[in-house]
Amino acid sequence: MTFLNTGLPAKYIGLAAAAIALPALAAMPAAAAKRINLTVISGNTHHYAPVGAAIKAFMPKVDEILAKTGNYKVSWITGFGGQIVKVRGELEGVQTGLGDIGVVPGPFHPSKLSLYQIGYVTPFTSVDIKTTTAAMTHLLGEYPAMGKQAQRFNQSVLALAGTAENYAIWTRKKISRVEDLKGMKIGAVGTNAAWVSSVGGVPVILKGLATVYSSLKTGVYEGSVLWQQVMAAFKFCEVTPHQLDPGFGAISNALLTVNMDSWKKMPAEVQAAVKTASASWTAGSDGATLGGANWGKGVCTEKFGQTTTALSADQRRKWAFAMPNTAQAWAERQDKAGLPGTKMLSSFMDYMRANKQVVVRNWDKE
Repeated sequence: MTFLNTGLPAKYIGLAAAAIALPALAAMPAAAAKRINLTVISGNTHHYAPVGAAIKAFMPKVDEILAKTGNYKVSWITGFGGQIVKVRGELEGVQTGLGDIGVVPGPFHPSKLSLYQIGYVTPFTSVDIKTTTAAMTHLLGEYPAMGKQAQRFNQSVLALAGTAENYAIWTRKKISRVEDLKGMKIGAVGTNAAWVSSVGGVPVILKGLATVYSSLKTGVYEGSVLWQQVMAAFKFCEVTPHQLDPGFGAISNALLTVNMDSWKKMPAEVQAAVKTASASWTAGSDGATLGGANWGKGVCTEKFGQTTTALSADQRRKWAFAMPNTAQAWAERQDKAGLPGTKMLSSFMDYMRANKQVVVRNWDKE
């Protein structure tokens, strides 16, 4: 390399060249973050709190964590409300890779995800969604069989969240006693059908939130077993404005899952961010469900004239003991399949009693 004759000593020529180079180096951009494409799916819309939390809590938290190093950036692709999978199609959608991550409603898979149904066979145990979520998370950590059930469908469970803060019954006509339900057609998700039939009601399988309004309006069923937030979000209380609150309790079996093949392809830093952010999803989902319940009660009461009748303690006890011991029957079925049903039932109920929940019936001790 030759230099022009500047009239400067050689040592100054080198310093000048370095000075010219420094601004050029400073202007060079830092290495661009590597893009990772992740698709998040659910058949439900953002009105369903676990989906809303995926949008508002989980994805932003992943972005926040990864931004600290700038090594990776996620390009999110979302498919909610039937865009990629329909309601009840989430488990299969994640299994086949239609989604890398899925919000899977556990209630719709009573056979495939049987261990996650424990809340449905132990009603009248807790109306505290945070406690039920903590109890289910405890079980997930204590019993590997829970994780293995999801792994059979090529996915791992990142976290659990509440499905409902307190299941109740909304009806077209006002009812105030257990006896009033006799002969009434009540929409139930399937796993809670026994709640209805035990007091003479006629359970009709509720296939998905998208069809509930029309089914209630046309009389396919005269009421439904649902929760307050969803009643307002989908305007179900417009056609069934009367709430009977038996205190069935909270259920926590919404799953945030990740496709196992997708997981293996993620860099370790992205895996760590996704796992850490899943706790934000749980907190965000349960918080949204509780906040939605308060909001929903206001909407249904002020806009649609919702009336609320809470069963007395005696009526709750009467209803609880009118049911067969669904919990022990469930546990026995799991045991026969080589799963830890009886142990899980005891652990779940012990957790509730240790956390001072109002347990109406000790399902594991009869």
